[in-house]
Amino acid sequence: MHSEIRTLLSSTFGRLLEDRHPAAHARRALPAHDDAQRALWKELAEGGWLEAGSEAFQAEYGPGTLPMGEWAGRALLTLPYGASAFLARVLLEQAPALSEVLLDLAAHPASIRCDRAEDEAGWIDDYGPSAQYLRLSRRDGGWVLARHDPAMLDPAQGLDPTVALARLRGPALAQAALPGEQVLPALQTHLAFLLAQLAGAAGASLDLAIAYAKEREQFGRAIGQFQAIKHPLVDAWIGLDNGRYAVEALLRSRAALDPALAALATRVTAAAARRAVKLSIQVHGGIGFSWEHDAQLYLKRAYRLAVEAERTAALLQP
Repeated sequence: MHSEIRTLLSSTFGRLLEDRHPAAHARRALPAHDDAQRALWKELAEGGWLEAGSEAFQAEYGPGTLPMGEWAGRALLTLPYGASAFLARVLLEQAPALSEVLLDLAAHPASIRCDRAEDEAGWIDDYGPSAQYLRLSRRDGGWVLARHDPAMLDPAQGLDPTVALARLRGPALAQAALPGEQVLPALQTHLAFLLAQLAGAAGASLDLAIAYAKEREQFGRAIGQFQAIKHPLVDAWIGLDNGRYAVEALLRSRAALDPALAALATRVTAAAARRAVKLSIQVHGGIGFSWEHDAQLYLKRAYRLAVEAERTAALLQP
């Protein structure tokens, strides 16, 4: 059954991203209000993909969350799909009163920063003025979801050049309190999708390295035939596969909060992803460091996703 779900989602969701979100979109860091981005977001909304985090979708297609995340990672998606579908939409489903805080997700993709209330308002992914910017903060005994004014964002320089970065400023336009029993399960599923994206970006980078190792010759042989390159590539592939198993286990536990498993899945996947993208740069040699090659885009995306996942996993701990 799981294989059928994977095949179905790969042939629909995966094909949609593959056709409508080429690497050129990521290189240009297209904002959400760009015509191509608006068209893709409209297809995601009209196709029901913004409902992927809902109880009904997860009950039927839950195992498909992993390949969906991997496709988003491979596509270097420059739209806040995960935050919108697996966190904002889920919270709205559980607490309809949040309609006073959340704007229509079909028209306004949701960029969300998850942190603790005592933290200084930090960076958030900037998708332009048509997006909505939310801060989900943990407080003693509960959570607060606040929406901020896009006009008050303070542009910042980030590691990942494919998505603009900004810092939250000013008071919230609207906010609402939420109990932990509503937020934490949604946050755990959101974390699983983040980790799936991380595995997808790192996997795409590793695929580039493997293909290059089969083509690049040195001393009359493809460099992939040398143990010094072949063995690290195999080890990196196994590491990413272990990460996928950990994310699958986290998805299966969505009905019961499991902070220990969340922390373990994050450590395994983040370590494997960082290893894979660094190895890809090394295998490519000098060209891997160049702006013209996609390897550096996957490395920077993987490092940013790893930091975001680690911060999210920490919020799940008691």
